[in-house]
Amino acid sequence: MATELLHDLMARSSELTPEEKQRLAQYLTEQAKSGNGNKDRDAPRGRRGDPQKGLLAVAWLKAHSDEYAGQHVALEGDRLVGSGRTMRDAQTAAHEQGYPEALLVHVPPREGGAWGGW
Repeated sequence: MATELLHDLMARSSELTPEEKQRLAQYLTEQAKSGNGNKDRDAPRGRRGDPQKGLLAVAWLKAHSDEYAGQHVALEGDRLVGSGRTMRDAQTAAHEQGYPEALLVHVPPREGGAWGGW
């Protein structure tokens, strides 16, 4: 990175609110950890995932919705890596299994409800 650009960014950051500085620090830390460079500059913002994993997760949900009705599940493709009464329970279980980025979904009760996940 050009030293001039770095100095400019540092000077401009003084105009940010404390909350904005925290968000910027978190973003920069994540970028440094992942080693992302210019190749990701034009990539869409937000969470990126493998579309095939999403399709596998939908198939798993269709096949197992009765078993996990009313619960939260964590999926890695078509593999269940955590479940629980709350989303936090499912997330914790997935993290303990080595899947911190698992798809978290609430399986609706048998009688109505809506599907959701991120």
